[in-house]
Amino acid sequence: MMECAYREKVASKNVEVDIHISGEEVQKAYQGAEFVYAQAIDGRSIRFPVKILWSFIGHDGIHGRFLIQFSKDNKFESIERIF
Repeated sequence: MMECAYREKVASKNVEVDIHISGEEVQKAYQGAEFVYAQAIDGRSIRFPVKILWSFIGHDGIHGRFLIQFSKDNKFESIERIF
């Protein structure tokens, strides 16, 4: 199961996302999944392209906290691993 949680910084278009995607789920994504869907702690949802995570794939999948930056019109701009 692709499991994520995020906390949005209200003053900016940055979103912190805790991502835990197993190796098996990464394989499924390679076979056609286009987006990761996450639910915020407060119940809101976020969707972003799974391809932005490819550079973070490890032997056991994708795990960690990431900072995703979006433009004013909610288009993806950048991602970095925080820890």
